[in-house]
Amino acid sequence: MVSFDTSSFNWIAIVLAGLSAWIIGGIWFSPPVFGRRWMAALGMKPEDAGNPAPGFAAALVISIIGAIFLRWVIGVAGATSIVEGIEVALIIWFAFILLPSAPGLLFTKSSRTAFALVQIQHAIAISAMGIVLTAYR
Repeated sequence: MVSFDTSSFNWIAIVLAGLSAWIIGGIWFSPPVFGRRWMAALGMKPEDAGNPAPGFAAALVISIIGAIFLRWVIGVAGATSIVEGIEVALIIWFAFILLPSAPGLLFTKSSRTAFALVQIQHAIAISAMGIVLTAYR
């Protein structure tokens, strides 16, 4: 039976890891960085986005939940160094984020640019979480 023992978790590190991913996403998708390009690739205009506050709040909660599960996987994998934390994070990204998302490009007319921007941001954000979670175990 798989155990999900959280007694050894550093909850401050988990919150910081989730916060780091959320900040990276906020910067990445800001208009001066990749936000305008991403929206254009989706055929959206800035006025189409509406009020971003609920999305930002939900994204923060989701990032923290993701950090909890990534911390568990890091523990199961026995990763103790920052490099190992990044490796585990990128394996999770590749196997459970990139690969399941990729077939959508084959069967829809989705924007490859938007897909690439989202996936690169995910890889960077989850790597940052891996760094925080192994540095402050």
